Amino acid sequence: MTISRTTAAYILVAIGLAALGACTTQPVSRPVDIQSLEARAQSEEQAGNLASAAALYRELAQASGGTLRAGYLIEGARIALRRGDAVTASSWLTEARAGADREQQAAIDVLLARLALDMGDAVGALATLDSLPESLPVPVLRDSSEVRGRALFALGRYADGVRQFIDREIWLDDAAEILANQHMLWDLLAGAQILPGAAPTGDPTVDGWLALAPVARAGADDADFRRLLLDWRRTYVDHPAAGVLLAELLKEQRQGDAVPAKIALLLPLNSPQRTQALAVRDGFLAAHVGSTHMQDTAVAIYDTAIAGAASAYLQAQLDGADFIVGPLLQPNVEQVMSQSGFIPTLALNFSQTDTAFLQSFYQFGLAPEDEARAIADQAIAAGRRTALALVASDDRGYRILNSFRAEFEALGGVVLASAGYVPDGQDVAGAITSLLNLSRSEQRHRRLQANLGINLTFEPRRRQDVDMIFLQANSQMGRLLAPNLRFYYAGDIPTYATSEIYEPGSPAGDGDLNGIIFPDVPLLLTPDLDDLTLTGALEDFWPQRATQYIRLYGLGYDAYRLVPTLYHSDSLAWPIMGTSGRLDLDALGRIHRTLPFGQFRDGRPVAIAPVPEPTGERSEFFGSR
Repeated sequence: MTISRTTAAYILVAIGLAALGACTTQPVSRPVDIQSLEARAQSEEQAGNLASAAALYRELAQASGGTLRAGYLIEGARIALRRGDAVTASSWLTEARAGADREQQAAIDVLLARLALDMGDAVGALATLDSLPESLPVPVLRDSSEVRGRALFALGRYADGVRQFIDREIWLDDAAEILANQHMLWDLLAGAQILPGAAPTGDPTVDGWLALAPVARAGADDADFRRLLLDWRRTYVDHPAAGVLLAELLKEQRQGDAVPAKIALLLPLNSPQRTQALAVRDGFLAAHVGSTHMQDTAVAIYDTAIAGAASAYLQAQLDGADFIVGPLLQPNVEQVMSQSGFIPTLALNFSQTDTAFLQSFYQFGLAPEDEARAIADQAIAAGRRTALALVASDDRGYRILNSFRAEFEALGGVVLASAGYVPDGQDVAGAITSLLNLSRSEQRHRRLQANLGINLTFEPRRRQDVDMIFLQANSQMGRLLAPNLRFYYAGDIPTYATSEIYEPGSPAGDGDLNGIIFPDVPLLLTPDLDDLTLTGALEDFWPQRATQYIRLYGLGYDAYRLVPTLYHSDSLAWPIMGTSGRLDLDALGRIHRTLPFGQFRDGRPVAIAPVPEPTGERSEFFGSR
């Protein structure tokens, strides 16, 4: 190990002072409960009571010997360094050296290097670290890489220092430790004198960190902080800092704001989905007009059909949006996810890619998968354990089927068989007879008749092991499928369908759908006084969208009222009652709906067995329902 003269002289003085202190009379030793004392020391350290923790480690060292004593002294010295007490730290490290094993010797050298760095001797610190053996335990590697990185920054070797902190993440165990490592690097960059336009290193990760130095020097209190970050992000889209770290810094910047000053709403207004987008917009603006908590909040609307979702999303951020709602279309959600993290965002659809929770990126929509899971829950609760499934033979139909199957079977049910019908086709008999095993019954009849050589009176017999049928169909196909199910002897089997089976305001009668059970939004099945007021306003101002797209109107209405809760990441507000159902936030940032159920009777839906009102507090911003 090599130590510079300045460091060595300081340590000798410190040890001498400590030795004088050691000459005082020591109290009579008494038995010590090592386990209890160690737990107290750790607890005091976690609570930030460093002086108390150091005293407890000293007491532990006095009651121990060998490597155990050395370990307690090292921990005490580490705490002393955190307190800025270099004298005590150096004294305890010298004591620990005598009984330390090989790994503890390395840990002592790392702490001596930290001591040298704290005294301003970066060269001595690096020399001490360079003398360490090649094979080291992970905790020592973790500590030594931090000291080395800081020493390199102190010497103005910024690129090398950045590389050291990047490499240090190899030795970190979880996301919290990685974030803390990035915070240290950010703080070092804030104090670094890196000249603009410095020659790039050729490593985009290193160059990205170095380019953040002027932003870090500006600080989160700077009015241009977000603009500087967004300009940086245009060049370094996939940089590690573009994720959690900068999102955390921006979150801290907006902590003092009760509500966002500006909301951006991203919708495909000039697209084939224009009517649906307008319904969402109308619901969103209706909630804005009626808000008592965000009266001063501005709403800016961006057309994703003109600019493209990714460009509109970036422009909204550059224009100063504090919160973004949208985009609406599923492919657009996928496009903006890679840009997310800086500004809290509530997408109005769900990504089909399973990812970990992206910082401040939430997803909310009228997902039929939620309805499929709700049907499984309701059916199991009603004692139904065996199911047949009839769905459209396309990706969407099979995706919804998979959601139903996963939930149904997780709850102990069994999907005996499934069949797909051609969407918008008229020939559904084949799919239904195959699903009900009627074709096998017919085959048995023909075989028996051929064997006996006589005509036999025959009535096909469907399978008898079914408790329920899961049906995924829109109202048009539902009016074709439901009568066919009855015709083929399945009329007595309880049939559950997703909400698309019901088209509000349809001029066609729904008598063909009698008996079908389905989940739907409270706005349609169990409206309260607030809901009736909303639908009345919708009929007054936008009568052309008051029925067919009322679910999307409710989606926009709920999206606006979710903004304050999501803006502050208020985890205590959930579940929340909305016009779209009872809303719950999962660990991936997805908002799921729990829905009431209805059944077609006399050609119209009637609410049945509503989902019990959840207990717990509602968000004050969301209001009563």
